[in-house]
Amino acid sequence: MSVTETTSLRKKRFLKSFLASVFGTGASRIAGGVRDVVLSNFLGAGSVSDAFFIAFTVPTVFRRFVADEGLTGALIPALAQAEKEDPKAAKRVANTVLAALLIANLVLCVIGILCADWLVQAFAWSFTENPEQYALTVQLTRWLFPFVAMVSLVSFFESLLNHRKHFFVPKMAPGLVSAGIAASAVLLGTSFQQPVYALVVGVLGGGVAHVLVNLPVVWKKWGTFGLCFDFGDPRFRAIARELLKVIAIGVLAQINILVLRQLATSVGDGAVTQYWNANRLVDLSQGIIAVAVGSALLPNISQSVSDRNWDVFQRDLRGAVQLAGFFLVPVAMGILVFATPLASMMFRHGAYTWEAALETGRTLQIMAPFLLAVAAINIVKKVYFALEDRNTLFVVGMVGVVLTAILGVVLMPGLGVAGLGAALSLSTTAQLIMYLWVLGRRLPGKLHLSALGRPLLPLVAAAIPSTLILWVCAGFGEWSGGPVLFMNWVIFLVGGGSAVGVYLGGCWLLGVKGPSRGSS
Repeated sequence: MSVTETTSLRKKRFLKSFLASVFGTGASRIAGGVRDVVLSNFLGAGSVSDAFFIAFTVPTVFRRFVADEGLTGALIPALAQAEKEDPKAAKRVANTVLAALLIANLVLCVIGILCADWLVQAFAWSFTENPEQYALTVQLTRWLFPFVAMVSLVSFFESLLNHRKHFFVPKMAPGLVSAGIAASAVLLGTSFQQPVYALVVGVLGGGVAHVLVNLPVVWKKWGTFGLCFDFGDPRFRAIARELLKVIAIGVLAQINILVLRQLATSVGDGAVTQYWNANRLVDLSQGIIAVAVGSALLPNISQSVSDRNWDVFQRDLRGAVQLAGFFLVPVAMGILVFATPLASMMFRHGAYTWEAALETGRTLQIMAPFLLAVAAINIVKKVYFALEDRNTLFVVGMVGVVLTAILGVVLMPGLGVAGLGAALSLSTTAQLIMYLWVLGRRLPGKLHLSALGRPLLPLVAAAIPSTLILWVCAGFGEWSGGPVLFMNWVIFLVGGGSAVGVYLGGCWLLGVKGPSRGSS
């Protein structure tokens, strides 16, 4: 097969993997958006909603130790290498990792349930000043902790399926959790003396569903699997060493979250919820694309590094950056001028006040740089996973924690919740710069950073007219009325649709390559 044919085949495979991940992640994030709308109507922004979001944050933080990109980043390259040597070895490695995960999750859940008091104090010390809120948060944390084991299993299945070039189901599965939470709020909200406990049913029920939905496709793509306790296997030990590094990195990331939550809870009732919702809108905006690009990129990058094919490596990375930028550059620029209307249309209804929506919009606006930086980091970190370089991730993560804490303390008194958004934007941008600088020195002559950034310039130019359209539209709506006012919907939809059309037209005039042509 010629080089041209090989490149074309890689592009098609990457685009296919990307689209599968986009549709799966998109379905999940849309379900998450619906969940957030329902929760804002159900709980508003106050002490009870803050209690739920802190209780949900605690197990979510610990999942990073046994799930998510740490697990997939360590397991996928190991599976690729093991299967190259012996297909049966890959299954043994997977079965051993599964056994280790089950043991680790059992220990983690027991510790989390028993130590819920201390954990809540670590994340929200100010809650101790309100005994009723503190007791509610502790109880919710205990009930929600088993969720971490469910997420860990889904990440394990995702590793197996991504290795087999299947991306849709594991990316779609988390949407079942969001759907479960939204459904429980609507259907069971009046069934409990404290309505927030209905959400616990939704989390745990959705968690079980999002594990089970993966099983049919795992059996189809991977075959049956079991438990293997060969913890002395050199391949498993190599994965374990990588996971220990990831855990160390994860500890830093979670300290970052802990610091932000402590700062948010000190602002006052509703601050955690406002910050959570702004962060969710960023996640909804960038997560669909950045996660999909990163998931599709890792197997290709791992193969390129294994083969020492640096030309293909460069093309893959450049295509991934351009593809993510095509979608996210206009989104970030639009958020700068349209954050308040977006927050209003999402959350300004039910128990969610106009003041809370304004603060959410202000925080979202200041997090626009964070949106781009975290999306870029999500791509760049895949390179470090493929290079099996966890030391850089650890060091840069440590610097990020310190920066976020310092900036949060400095900016929060003047900006409130928005100060936390500013701290995240500044510290994440600094981390991205450090990652790129180290990568340039690590791969001299093999990675051309200027070539990665050059395709983004015409995207910025194409997004300027669409941003101006959104800026004009933002001045016309009665956004304090939220989605209840029909005219707000007209302005929101017409303005958004016009901005998209103008952006695509600008890309065409500037000769920007479409995603299918630009990705490799």
